[in-house]
Amino acid sequence: MMRSSTTRLSAFAALSFAVAAVVSCGGGAKVPELRQGTENYMFSITSDPIPPHAREPIIYTITVKDRKTGQPIETGEGRIFANTREGARTYDGFVKAPQVGVYSAKLNFVSAEQWAIGIQFHSDSTKPLEKTEWMQDVLPERSGKP
Repeated sequence: MMRSSTTRLSAFAALSFAVAAVVSCGGGAKVPELRQGTENYMFSITSDPIPPHAREPIIYTITVKDRKTGQPIETGEGRIFANTREGARTYDGFVKAPQVGVYSAKLNFVSAEQWAIGIQFHSDSTKPLEKTEWMQDVLPERSGKP
């Protein structure tokens, strides 16, 4: 399980740098996304900015689809949360976006290090929460914040 998370993290980081290179050369590119899944849901996750930096608000956009039908989940509830080995924590509840099946949440990482991030989600309150997790490297704080 840890190896899978590390592999996903490495792939996500490599994709982030590749997109940055294409955009800096003037070409248009799709925003890189991390794909995660649970028993009943598929998540496409993006963050702004990519890669995340410490002490900046990071906006996560999460698109949720039913794993079996591929249909977007309109009325779900969820949250995103993160913590470090040293005990630092951050979390936020999902806010429904105007697009069908899209939610957003904001995290603020207090330190530059590796963070364990998770999402809990259910399509309605009568169904159990399902969880997915991954590891994320957070870069040092920028001196001239955007």
